[in-house]
Amino acid sequence: MLNPADIIAGSSIAAHPGVYVLGSYDTRITFYSQQVRALELAHALFHEHRLPANARVAVIGGGAAGLTLAAGLALQGGVGVQLFEKAHHLLPLQGDSQRRRLDPHIYDWPNPDADHERAELPLLDWRSGSAIDVRRAVLREFGEVQMAAEDRLSVRTRHVVTAITPQAGRFIVSLEREADGGAREVASQEFDIVVLAIGFGIENPFALPGSDTPSYWRDAGVPGAEIGGNARPTFLVSGNGDGGLIDLIAAASSTFRHDDIVRGIAQRQGVQALRGPLLAIDAQALAAEAMGRGFDFITAYGNAIGVEVENLGLVDQMRAQMRLGVQLFFQTRENELLSIRTARLNRLAVFLLKKACERPGAESFTHVTCNDVQQLASQPGDRMGSRRFMCGTTTVVADWVIARRGPGRDAIRHPFENLLAGYDAEHAQWVTAFPVDSIAPKLNPATREQFVRLSRQARLPPPRYHIDAVLATIPRSSKLWLVDDLARWSGDTTLADITTFWSDDSTPRELTVIDAPDQLGPALAHAVARLAIHSPRATFLVDVARWQPFLTMLSSESPSASDLRLPGLRALGGDPSILNSVVMAPNDLASDINRTLDNWLLEAVDCHLRRYIGHAEDPGHLVSFVAAGDIRQQMGPIWQGWIHRFQTEPGLLPRFFGLAVCAKDDEGAGLEGSVLAGRLLLKPLIRACAVALTVATTWQVIGPRDSRPGNLRRDINGAMRSGHTCAAAFIDNEDMAIMALRHAWTTEFVLLPMQAAPAAMIIGANNSLNNTSNVIPLLGQSGADGKLMLTVDQRFRIAAQAGVQELSNLLQGIEENHFAQLRAAIIPLGGTY
Repeated sequence: MLNPADIIAGSSIAAHPGVYVLGSYDTRITFYSQQVRALELAHALFHEHRLPANARVAVIGGGAAGLTLAAGLALQGGVGVQLFEKAHHLLPLQGDSQRRRLDPHIYDWPNPDADHERAELPLLDWRSGSAIDVRRAVLREFGEVQMAAEDRLSVRTRHVVTAITPQAGRFIVSLEREADGGAREVASQEFDIVVLAIGFGIENPFALPGSDTPSYWRDAGVPGAEIGGNARPTFLVSGNGDGGLIDLIAAASSTFRHDDIVRGIAQRQGVQALRGPLLAIDAQALAAEAMGRGFDFITAYGNAIGVEVENLGLVDQMRAQMRLGVQLFFQTRENELLSIRTARLNRLAVFLLKKACERPGAESFTHVTCNDVQQLASQPGDRMGSRRFMCGTTTVVADWVIARRGPGRDAIRHPFENLLAGYDAEHAQWVTAFPVDSIAPKLNPATREQFVRLSRQARLPPPRYHIDAVLATIPRSSKLWLVDDLARWSGDTTLADITTFWSDDSTPRELTVIDAPDQLGPALAHAVARLAIHSPRATFLVDVARWQPFLTMLSSESPSASDLRLPGLRALGGDPSILNSVVMAPNDLASDINRTLDNWLLEAVDCHLRRYIGHAEDPGHLVSFVAAGDIRQQMGPIWQGWIHRFQTEPGLLPRFFGLAVCAKDDEGAGLEGSVLAGRLLLKPLIRACAVALTVATTWQVIGPRDSRPGNLRRDINGAMRSGHTCAAAFIDNEDMAIMALRHAWTTEFVLLPMQAAPAAMIIGANNSLNNTSNVIPLLGQSGADGKLMLTVDQRFRIAAQAGVQELSNLLQGIEENHFAQLRAAIIPLGGTY
């Protein structure tokens, strides 16, 4: 770890004592590493007595490095600091970047805690997030330092420093700034110390001829989704720094989630087994660089970890995240595809990407080495909007061109060339003495201790994420009680936001219910039970002795469902909020609660089904079977028609959801079904809808039913048949698979989405339990009423994956066989069919 003298040696300019360069000649330039360099320099300048008393310090550049250095110097006191930034705002690069994510430690992987999301800096701290969110957090803390430092820290935005002239041991800073009336004026100021935190400049958008690549930090510069129907989207990516590697990975990905990809690698089970080989390879690469030689990471990775990454499933994981048919051309000037100057995780991700493209399939990866890329005239047959390039001897017709050849360093250094002459060589020699720490600096414990102490002395507030964490532990309280036969709801959570009880956020909630279930009445008591049972982080302050039996029968001892638990109950007490009070009839309040919760469920089901229907995505395997493209294409408009009916026909949605999780279809069971239809049973609800929609693509005229019997209707040549899609776990406390045939279904067909066994096996099991040898139960026998029953068995899965015609053939055959067996069972008894 570098000590203060080392830090000074690496940043000072021998010919100009009092001028320091911060981070502009280093590699591994992350937001976090620049902050670490700044804090170390601020500490070192004081520790090594490089700052005269009452010195005036100019910090040139308001990026991560300059901002942090200015805050650190001002907080230590004894000097006056002016921070100059030519842009309109500080941290300008991150000001328009929602899609780029900043992580403080992820590039230290595979070292411990690399996936830790908090920077945990003693000053200007932040946690991982979008670049714009990190910027907002850091600027908020910088404002606190400004207030604490008072007149010791000044910020000068829209000030362009044009020259710095040494004069009698001091420095004249020449600049352009805003004048009265909106004009620009020339001015100068004298300083004792100057720190150049000028960064690296902005990339040339025309680094490749015929291309216009937006800046890395602009959202427009992030490779987007394919929307033109191109079966083989082609990307030309130039430059193998971290920016080039990140955008190469983004170009290959079906959606840009670079952080998901690298975290997916870093957090893969068993991946720590790669740590030793990867660190050994880095040591070899550093040794090769010190000797002026290149290093072939691809070959080294292949030899050391090629088999392991396959066994760990990392290549499969990368393959699953790729754009279908993507063609990647990666152009570098060096023969080596990867460089030690980039992050280890990015290098490994590109290695996995290359291996994934080498598998049989339409995807390809081509590494092109050349110094110049020339644009060629388009030819007949080239895709609309594509551009043709000659990369060495390789011709590339690219749909997207991404040039990450680095920023314009010369232009940004030009005003200071009188100071920087010779510094490049000096710093390069310093780097050879500290090859690891110069790339990935670490914060010295002494530096951390000093700034922690100074922050406390200045009474700076903790980082916002600490405050948010504390606030998140304070429950949001609400209250429900009866007043003059009316129900009164009040609290931090309004009725409109009542679905936050079902959310996955970390904010705990409390609901005080003064009255017992019998006092609230059946409708409101069951609505409260529904809210309570499906709330993951809520506590209910009630008369426990009167509420617990009621809630137990609807949750942990439910006769129709599994995986429910008794909600957290506590005796009445405390002082719940009285804000946002609403008073209405108890039944009206119950209707409002249930309507809001039903809409939440519909949105959750719709969100999952849209991903399934549109992209065959099924996170968590909630649907559990794969439907062919032509089936999913038909499911889309059917589902939209159902949603329209759910939204416009009162009573239709609660009936559909209630019967989807409860097999009983009678007046008394309606309240029980409404309680079961909630967040904890989202999986069976999604599957019940998916199976019904899949069947609807073949049976065509099928939809939700708004009255008894059942929750589905089927129109066959004008004849209406009733149906029931039922994903209940139990019927009267017995397993659905056992009770399915014995239950007195009131509909003419039954869909059992949660049952994977063929209907014949269920029938056989029931026959065995009934001690009868009939394959199909006869009419008149207990529970055998001739219903057509469909399960998601192997035949159904195979047919659904094959397509509409195969599914149609299967369901038609099941119907014909069902009615043939019914005829065979009825006619011998003297009946007619």
